[in-house]
Amino acid sequence: MTGRVVRLPFRVELTRQLSQWKVRIALGVLAVLPVIVRVALLFGGPPSSRSGTTDLTALAQVSGGTFAAFVLVLTGGFLATLVAALLFGDLIAGEASRSTLKYLLTVPVPRLRLLAVKVQVATVLLLVGLLALTLVSLLVGVLSYGPGGIQVPGGPRLGFGDSVLRLLGTTAAATAGLLWAAALGTLLTVVTDSPLAAAGGVVLGSILSRILDQIPALGDLRTVLPTHYSSAFQSFLEAPVDLAPVAASLLSGLIWSIVLGTVAACRFTRKDVSG
Repeated sequence: MTGRVVRLPFRVELTRQLSQWKVRIALGVLAVLPVIVRVALLFGGPPSSRSGTTDLTALAQVSGGTFAAFVLVLTGGFLATLVAALLFGDLIAGEASRSTLKYLLTVPVPRLRLLAVKVQVATVLLLVGLLALTLVSLLVGVLSYGPGGIQVPGGPRLGFGDSVLRLLGTTAAATAGLLWAAALGTLLTVVTDSPLAAAGGVVLGSILSRILDQIPALGDLRTVLPTHYSSAFQSFLEAPVDLAPVAASLLSGLIWSIVLGTVAACRFTRKDVSG
């Protein structure tokens, strides 16, 4: 009699990941951050009326749309990378640290199927978290500063409908810009049995990449760095929109994810989980 192969359902893995306190905290921080920013602005000065300024920070209180854009710019870099590191760094290393990985693989669930479902769920959670950040930012901004559109620094005031579409585009581009972090987290989570080490490796990689990107002597070599296009999502907050950086960011993320993801899959198929 041949062994029965169990296909881990998406909803089961989603429930498993949402049961982890680290995942709930990471998503919760994204959801409440706009409120924290709003409270912080209460201690600042009055809203700026200088539509010609090039500083989005000074325009944050001009309208609800501008506030939402400000929050996305504020959190779309390091904080979003940290959340991705926590989500993907816990996938396999978390199971190993809780001594549940061996049980999952003896059910039996095919290794690549297990890894694929976990990556899919983490990707959905990351996208939902960033989308929640966007929607809550817009809601808090509208309630605080009115339903005005984004005031482009040094440019025009956009309509509210156009602003919502741009904010959604910003969210999608920011998520695409984290493909490299997701792939590196996936690789590190199958290499180590420590979720903290896996997440820390992604954060360290981000810091090193950003430092190297600030060295002009590297020239065009900087374009291969995973964080070189980390601010490409801000193109949706400019007038007119320049999609070239967004496309370059997406291409870079896809290349990094394919390379690192392939290594992670090969490494996981050979990982010793007998201990």
